[in-house]
Amino acid sequence: MPQRRKNFLPTLILAISFWGVGGWLVWSQPPNSHFWIGLFLLMLFFALFLTAALIFNHSGRGLLLALFTVSALLLRLFQIGHPLNLAILAAIFIILGIALAKTPPKASR
Repeated sequence: MPQRRKNFLPTLILAISFWGVGGWLVWSQPPNSHFWIGLFLLMLFFALFLTAALIFNHSGRGLLLALFTVSALLLRLFQIGHPLNLAILAAIFIILGIALAKTPPKASR
């Protein structure tokens, strides 16, 4: 039987809120300052993290997906998003995902 999440609804509300704020930033603010770009990347990170954590039912995988996406966008922002750099970044996150999957769960008391 699959494990039920106790905090599904608050996480869903937060994820929708972060997607909404990110959409508002894209719609209303021109990307002409580092503040707005950084705020957008932060909102995107939290939105992706919470959404992926809900979809995968695993916050570690959600964190890896969000970090990979924001890292790839940062590489593109600094104009070093060459396919080789993205492949190396993907390899790093795949190795981290495999290592995360092999760690034993903590014993609960």
